[in-house]
Amino acid sequence: MPSALVSALVLVATWDSWRWYFGRIAATPEDVLGLIAALIAVAIAGARQAQRAASDQVPLAAVAILLAGYAASRGHLPPIVRAGIAAGIALFTLHVTMFRRRPPAALWGLAVLVLPVLPSLHFMLGYPLRIACAALTVEVLRAHGLAVEQQGTFLLWHGTTVEFDAPCSGVNMLWAGLLFTLLGSTVLGLRAAPTAAATALSVTLIVAGNVLRTVSLFYLEAGVAGPVPAWCHAGIGIVAFVLAMAAMLWVLIELNRRYA
Repeated sequence: MPSALVSALVLVATWDSWRWYFGRIAATPEDVLGLIAALIAVAIAGARQAQRAASDQVPLAAVAILLAGYAASRGHLPPIVRAGIAAGIALFTLHVTMFRRRPPAALWGLAVLVLPVLPSLHFMLGYPLRIACAALTVEVLRAHGLAVEQQGTFLLWHGTTVEFDAPCSGVNMLWAGLLFTLLGSTVLGLRAAPTAAATALSVTLIVAGNVLRTVSLFYLEAGVAGPVPAWCHAGIGIVAFVLAMAAMLWVLIELNRRYA
């Protein structure tokens, strides 16, 4: 069966979820960039794999099983979960029909991150991450010799109160860092175990980067470092993220070198 026809049939079979997906991102078109990045990563990974011998058979049985699972989820799973399944099936089908190979393991993580999941992540992880980052920040500042106290999401120092508000939770940084890690794992074609290791290390590096950011911002907010331009707040966040992702890139290259 032609590859284009298989992919088209999969999109038709999962159209209900794609209609929900495009309805959700209509208000925030920038959210579609994750899906575009995932498609580009799948194409690059497939092009790299095309240099090896490929099978002549398209695994239609695997596609049929995935579609059966998707159909069975109707009425039992939330729309966003079904949309994730639909995105996974579509990316899987696109890859195997074009390149006659199983896609990298990271594809299934990408199928989740390309969805509009940030509001849900903020709801579920925002407060716990704020508490955790505040506690880690206090320990770092105390190591610097500052007698900082924590009260929930507030830091107290010499009568000055610094709040860990929603942007300080690092949820956006976590989403972007995981997307970067899974895109890199897809492009490099890492297997399941190295991908899982990279994902775990990515979370650690992102949390560390956010603590670095919040420690730096504490010095600004508390006036320890004196007056600074307003743009330093955004600049510090960008620098912290770039440093974390530079370390993550090195990790991905090392994993690819060792397990290729």
